[in-house]
Amino acid sequence: MIVSPLTSRAVLFISLLTIAAHMRGLSGEFVEWDDNTHITQNPAIRSLSPAHVWTMFTVPAAKLYVPLTYLSFAVDYQIWGRNPLGYHLTNLLLHVANTLLVFALVSELLRDRSTHGKTVAMLTAAIFGTHPLHVESIAWATERKDVLFAFFYLLGLLAYLSWVTNRKRATYWCAFAFFVASALSKSTAVTFPLVLWLFDIFWRRRFALAEKIPFFAVGAIITFATFSAQAAGKGDTVVNAQSITVWSRLGLTGFCSLFYVGKFFWPFHLSPVYPAFDEMGWTSLHVVGWLVTFAIINVGIFTLRHRAPALLPAWLFYLITLSPTIGLVPVGIHVVADRFSYLPLIGLAFIVSTGVAAVAQAQPRLRIFTFIISTLALTGLTVLSVRQTSVWAGTEMLFLHVLRENPDCLPAHVNLTFWYNRHKRYDDAIAHGRRAVELAPQGLPGRKNLAFALLNADRPREAVEVLLVAVNHGVEDADVWRGLYEGFAAMGDEKNAMAAKDRWWRLTGLGG
Repeated sequence: MIVSPLTSRAVLFISLLTIAAHMRGLSGEFVEWDDNTHITQNPAIRSLSPAHVWTMFTVPAAKLYVPLTYLSFAVDYQIWGRNPLGYHLTNLLLHVANTLLVFALVSELLRDRSTHGKTVAMLTAAIFGTHPLHVESIAWATERKDVLFAFFYLLGLLAYLSWVTNRKRATYWCAFAFFVASALSKSTAVTFPLVLWLFDIFWRRRFALAEKIPFFAVGAIITFATFSAQAAGKGDTVVNAQSITVWSRLGLTGFCSLFYVGKFFWPFHLSPVYPAFDEMGWTSLHVVGWLVTFAIINVGIFTLRHRAPALLPAWLFYLITLSPTIGLVPVGIHVVADRFSYLPLIGLAFIVSTGVAAVAQAQPRLRIFTFIISTLALTGLTVLSVRQTSVWAGTEMLFLHVLRENPDCLPAHVNLTFWYNRHKRYDDAIAHGRRAVELAPQGLPGRKNLAFALLNADRPREAVEVLLVAVNHGVEDADVWRGLYEGFAAMGDEKNAMAAKDRWWRLTGLGG
């Protein structure tokens, strides 16, 4: 295959621009927000022995079934140990590869269909590579699953398009293998067969559902494995079905879909943690408003399907790839998160790129203007990504940024309490711990973190008062009773100290 000089220059330009936007993340630390669970304290990735690999593929961890992601962490661990540089480098290289795959995919989709196909492909890929919405998926080591699943997903789409052309059985099974690898990296890859169907209908003018049965079958298996993993284990990674009603979820479908559109065009005030559902003040009026707005936009896009043929399929690609996190199904504690938009952003970038190309083609006198605007936009996205990447430099900076965007963010206060306590900054820990308890009086993590900060600050009486509130509400937690034991002991109250110690040991199985 001969690569044209134009394509070579485009690949070089896209690669360098993407690296410039995200290279600052290479100096980032591991953050004490899932990086410890998945990487620094994860025994499964310590070796590539058959036993460890078997564990990765058979035992879900942290309510996730992502064995290939863990396998990639294990490979990094053999090379880098606990040095975060290597993990961030792998994420960046995968993102650069994904950006080039987006260029290849759009080029293939527009081949023989547009005289500006390469221009659209280059602009789409450049937007994808530099957009600050992607910083979270790249700068956060734990989100390897985003860049890894997308890598196999995009390879699978390209293999499928090739199979539709050459009809070679090996190419078909190659696409299938890439899909399986994508699904084993992150379960949101289950949308893959729907995207294949979308490509068939809009780009190949064929309706071939039967040949996708193996893809749908694997998708069903991965979905079952994911929900099984989320139903077991410790931690609050799944929203209880009763905490957000079905009626509210219908409204969230519109809200979530349009949230990322807004952030795509105005990528400011990005945050690793956005307000939770109970902070949003959701009412029936919100539900109706978001549903009506979402419906109007969809009707408008459908109406324009003949005047702008690329608009509808690109919008459907966005909705399909976003659907696992669109709010209708309870799959996570976050209503929205920047990382959810990693793959769907391709659809939005494609819409903008085709629009820019259409204007340049229809109005030749505006070509210089569109070039200048595009250049300024890409420069702005790059600068914003560099700035957003700095947020992920370390745990303290991460959660302080969250509090700047949302001063009442409970997870930020809870995590800062723990972090400051661990780093012996007890006054800061106590301040954030008290705020966490104010925000969630029944929240156990915030109360426990505050109590241990008070104990470390030699304020045992206050620590005991904090923990007794949980006990009076019927909480049976080993850490609570351990804290009470340490508090009573520090106060010289031997009777209560021994009683607390006995309860602590019983809860941990040490007391027979």
